[in-house]
Amino acid sequence: MDFSSFQFLFSIFLLLSFFPFSFSEIRFSEIRNDDRPIVPFDQFGFTHNGRLELNVSKISLSNSNLDLSKVGFFLCTLDSWLHVLQQLEDGEIRCALQSDLVKSVYTFNSLNGKDSFNTLYNETDSDQYNLVFANCHPQQLKVTMDVNSAMYNLDGKSNVRDYLSAVFFIKND
Repeated sequence: MDFSSFQFLFSIFLLLSFFPFSFSEIRFSEIRNDDRPIVPFDQFGFTHNGRLELNVSKISLSNSNLDLSKVGFFLCTLDSWLHVLQQLEDGEIRCALQSDLVKSVYTFNSLNGKDSFNTLYNETDSDQYNLVFANCHPQQLKVTMDVNSAMYNLDGKSNVRDYLSAVFFIKND
């Protein structure tokens, strides 16, 4: 990846981080013949009882003969994303999904010929996270899919779903 690509990816995440906190984190997105290396979806503040329900259907890949472990969804904080960009620039990794700084939610090598999947991801580290799709074969692969995502926290006592994002403040010492 060249420096301008890094600037573009950094700009996307920076822009995403300035969006106001959403009051509901249930989303539906249609992706059509997309070859972008990074597709940001949602941002949400998880508590130690955070959940991500990810339901992806109508998956169509222009080329399924690639390493599909380099295509999928992950969670990361803005801070970890900056470090991932540095890893990419330094050549330590060739794909964001290879970084130990991201939390892999689902990679497409698990599809095994299916055109949909449903997964529930439990997040126990309290922080503000971005849900991101990575395609580490951007010149070779176009992806089509419908993405339903629900991000929420479970109330500590009643285990009731709370779709309000937890708010985290930066403390200046």
